[in-house]
Amino acid sequence: MRKGATKGVAIRAWKGDMAAILAIEDDWTVRTVLEHTLSSAGHDVDVARGVSDGRRSLADGHYDMVLLDLNLPDGNGLDLLRDIRRDHGADLPVLVLSGMRQEEAVVRGLELGADDYVTKPFSPPELLARVRRCLGR
Repeated sequence: MRKGATKGVAIRAWKGDMAAILAIEDDWTVRTVLEHTLSSAGHDVDVARGVSDGRRSLADGHYDMVLLDLNLPDGNGLDLLRDIRRDHGADLPVLVLSGMRQEEAVVRGLELGADDYVTKPFSPPELLARVRRCLGR
């Protein structure tokens, strides 16, 4: 749990430059790129390897944003997205980061409340631009 976190409260006010970001991603290579890209840009990054870890992190920590893979080993990221919107409303930006490029998957993610949808493989500079846009909304 992040220092100063209050159990059960998952959202904190973003203060501008640095954001607390939870990346829910099961692929080691993608997690490593996300951690490096986001931390190099000054963000505080926590990673979760699946739906269960993601739920636990959201319950225990304070986050300004979530990056969410859809194909996770222990569940469907769309189900987690639905739960995030139910529990936190639209206040917590969620950017879906998925290898699912089909129009149906993109539309479904956006309809369920994703603020943006980025397909893998992704460009780190583009990802950072989308993260900044989501945080500034």
